[in-house]
Amino acid sequence: MAAHVETGALVITMAGRWSVAQAYTLQRALSRCAAHHPPYVAVDCTRIAPDRLLPTLLPALVMIRESCRRGITVLVCAPASALTVLLRRLPTRRVRLYPRLTEALSRVRPYPDSARVRRAHRRLAPKPQAVSAARGLVRECCERWRLSDIADDAQLVASELVANAVEHAGTDIDLTLCHHRQRLRISVADRHPGVPALSRRQSAPAPDPDQPLAIRGRGLAMVTRSAASWGVLPGSDGKIVWASLHTPQPSRLRLPSVATIPRVGYPA
Repeated sequence: MAAHVETGALVITMAGRWSVAQAYTLQRALSRCAAHHPPYVAVDCTRIAPDRLLPTLLPALVMIRESCRRGITVLVCAPASALTVLLRRLPTRRVRLYPRLTEALSRVRPYPDSARVRRAHRRLAPKPQAVSAARGLVRECCERWRLSDIADDAQLVASELVANAVEHAGTDIDLTLCHHRQRLRISVADRHPGVPALSRRQSAPAPDPDQPLAIRGRGLAMVTRSAASWGVLPGSDGKIVWASLHTPQPSRLRLPSVATIPRVGYPA
């Protein structure tokens, strides 16, 4: 699995000799992609022989349909004659067929909005002001999505990731926030191939309560301390560094039982 920074797509490349049994590997890859809630998942099948393409993708069509239900558009790159009839029968318009991966990625709109997923995106210039803009977007989204309990941690994580991209990448930065199923995922994409190195077991220094959130320098160690998980998705045009935070489960309205409801008497 790789990232395409310019569009926000995650790319799955299939190659070699494939069988029906190995197609379940593709299903698991699609499931991992869906966990990131990208706007697109591109499945590149152009390296597979046409006579083995159809049985390979059949078990994955169920997962493709599930991805579409989550608001993800699936771009299948394959010979048109092999899959056109089958894909047209899917009850969704979120599966698109292209002959080549380059054409698929050039035909889609970068970082589109989705009504099914809480997602926000902003492209930032590699300047120090980008850190403040990132915190502002996170604060705005946390207020709109009622995530005030994790707003401070989310702002800290976003500012660290963006500041790291400004300092080490020096390219345009794409900040994406996505909230789905008690997870807030913060993704920062840049056009530099260098991958940040930090062991997930590395301890982070305790935050100084006298320093404001704008003061950084704690790096990815603080991201490790504040986020539930984080990782890097490398790609041909850069990388995406992401971090995931647990969000509180929304409280449900509990109605009192009938026995506890006081009876109101009416005059005769």
